[in-house]
Amino acid sequence: RMPGSVGGSSSAHGSNGAASGAAAAAVGQSTERINSARRRGGVTTGLYTTGLIYGAVQVAFLSFLCSYYGVGPSDAASWVYHRLQENDYTRSKLEWAASVVDSTFSAPLKKSKRNMAEGATFDPLVGGEEGEAVNVMTTEQLSLFDGSRDSRPVYLAIVGRVYDVNKGKKHYGKGGGYSFFAGRDATRAFVSGDFSPTGLRDDVEGLSHEDILGIRDWVAFYEKDYSLVGVVAGRYYDAAGAPTEEMNNFLSRVQAATEWREAKVAEAEVLPPCNSEWHKDSGGRVWCTKRSGGIEREWSGLPRLYLDPATNQKRCVCVKNFGEGLSIHAQSSGGNRGDLDHPALETYPNCKDTANSCKIESD
Repeated sequence: RMPGSVGGSSSAHGSNGAASGAAAAAVGQSTERINSARRRGGVTTGLYTTGLIYGAVQVAFLSFLCSYYGVGPSDAASWVYHRLQENDYTRSKLEWAASVVDSTFSAPLKKSKRNMAEGATFDPLVGGEEGEAVNVMTTEQLSLFDGSRDSRPVYLAIVGRVYDVNKGKKHYGKGGGYSFFAGRDATRAFVSGDFSPTGLRDDVEGLSHEDILGIRDWVAFYEKDYSLVGVVAGRYYDAAGAPTEEMNNFLSRVQAATEWREAKVAEAEVLPPCNSEWHKDSGGRVWCTKRSGGIEREWSGLPRLYLDPATNQKRCVCVKNFGEGLSIHAQSSGGNRGDLDHPALETYPNCKDTANSCKIESD
């Protein structure tokens, strides 16, 4: 029953049922006559005429019912569409047809593949290779690829770069564990872990060196495993698809963070971390070995507190305590006390200067 048909009288429904029964009987008789004529070797023009007349009568009858109950063509089409949606097979065919129409009447983004070396700073330029045009999307256009429409692939953006992640739709599509990334640029959330509406944004203001490198590594991941399909006009790219000053600033921060990490690696070889343990009742202990901190070396060293100038926080390091030092400070001052005279070092309270292990009292 189509919407709008409720409310007719029972007599009308009864007459409709009788008419339908008579029509069905007429169809059966017409079919039998046609089959009989075929068996005899042909179908007469009269039989075709009868079928056409019957069809015209049915169309007129349906038109009368639609007019009587106030049901228009759009209502009928809507009713049919919703009935088709109830069947898995017909629903899949409708979605396929919609995707064909969508791809025909909307210009699809041209996909491109790029390889990015591990740990490298990515090339901000997109397109421009052999005349390739830059595909630029607005934030509104990107939001249409959030995984809620079966006729469209799933896209996400990071530092303004749009990737087709449809092959990972079970993760990024509707109901997936990472669906909050779909259809938007949520650069900050990749390292902040804040997936609230206020956290899913694209700025990197105030992020640490580690966070900036984390974003760089996420870009490398998407460059390797997914297709780069365009850019988002806004913070990192302009309306023509060219990198903005904000993108240049971000890349400068990536370079600075890379140099910082390299310095940290070099520092770890000079002042490697201590081994440590902690017990709730007795407090903790720090000590040094030739493999403490995961840094293999020929000396064990002594535990000292080191004030990290980058974080302004203290941490335990193992310090070479004999011969020529490894730090720049020790090499410039000479001596045979290793790095014990480094200005950023101090001994642990209640621990001997020559102790290889220091106890940390519980508060």
